Amino acid sequence: MNISMIKQHSSQTHSILAWLSVSLFFFFQYILRVAPGVMVTELRTDFHMTAEQFSLFGALFLYAYSLVQIPMGIALDQFGVKRVVSACILLFTGAGVMFSMTDQLWVANLARLFMGLGASTAFMSGVKIAADEFPAGKRGFYMGATLTIGLIGAFGTGKPLVWAMDTVGNWRETLLGISLFGIAILGFVHFSVPRQKIKKDNFSLPVLKTSLFETLKNRNIMMYAALAVGVYTPISVLADLWGTAFLMEKFNLSRNVAAPASATMYAGMALGCIVLPWICEKYELLNRGIQACTLGMFLCFGFLLYGPALGESQLFVMLLTLGFFCGAEMMCFTAAVRFTTRENSGITIGIVNTFNVLGGAILQQVIGFILDQLWQGAVDDAGNRLYNAHDYVVAMTSLLFVVGVCLALSTRLGADQRSDSNAAIA
Repeated sequence: MNISMIKQHSSQTHSILAWLSVSLFFFFQYILRVAPGVMVTELRTDFHMTAEQFSLFGALFLYAYSLVQIPMGIALDQFGVKRVVSACILLFTGAGVMFSMTDQLWVANLARLFMGLGASTAFMSGVKIAADEFPAGKRGFYMGATLTIGLIGAFGTGKPLVWAMDTVGNWRETLLGISLFGIAILGFVHFSVPRQKIKKDNFSLPVLKTSLFETLKNRNIMMYAALAVGVYTPISVLADLWGTAFLMEKFNLSRNVAAPASATMYAGMALGCIVLPWICEKYELLNRGIQACTLGMFLCFGFLLYGPALGESQLFVMLLTLGFFCGAEMMCFTAAVRFTTRENSGITIGIVNTFNVLGGAILQQVIGFILDQLWQGAVDDAGNRLYNAHDYVVAMTSLLFVVGVCLALSTRLGADQRSDSNAAIA
């Protein structure tokens, strides 16, 4: 092995470690991100929340997360991953501690907002490192693997979190203990991600405005950003927030069964977001893959809402399949970065993720609003509003409509072909 090969191998190893460290932050933030879906009864009881208030509480994370994607993408391009992500880990960890210690709803909402701000760079940093440091043909795999690592955290949250709360006897102490893991991840990022020089020459408002507008005017990038909404919202609505409650009512399940069943979507997506972009990028089938997955998602979710009753094993398979099709989200990112450059990859990723997550946040709140409009006055012993299976089906139909619109939009994608811009980002 000659010196050049040794240097290339060493550089590749450093890139993988840098990518892994920020991907672990994405893993960590997902645990706290989906925790309210598991703790729905405890949180609504302690903070006396209606469905709409709980939806707002859950959506605040996504609103903050999505609305700063473009500024954070610019910051990553200008200041580098290490500086920006380190600051975000500190903010996220502090917000988790803040949330676990308050008994005021407005403080809990504020903490949830800060958590969204802190988590905003976790995913895009992993995708940016994959886009900037790995050659065409491998980017799709590492981009998908970034999401897979995060989804493992989401998928593994259900039963362990229920067990932890039952063991500790208090959701607050459980979340406090989890939040403190952020310190260890901060150390890993500090030692594995290289410090990037600040781009002083490019850090001016006219240059940034030009880069942003050029990206926003790119028809291809904006098409994939819009499609990302349709392939992400089922995960955001079902697995992140309303899935456990919906499954308990629709299929008459206990929380111990409904929570892991809902999280099965993450397992499917964890597989899909690696396999789908990797194979479709390799064989130049990204557009066809997005179309096929959007159709599969529409059919699976429609059957889940309006089909006959499913047994537990059938339900797990259906949710696993639905989650697998949601892996098309990463094909949207993989396809979008073909039309950008290394200098603007952060902005491009930020724009796609803004559409992606903001759509999920809006749908979460729309469903909560519809549920409250359908509420007929029933409450449980703790005074929480109760919604029946029909209420959930009607509310979730809004999500099915969004997926259907994106399915129609996907038919406008052109034939798959190799893009010369792959070389531009290398």
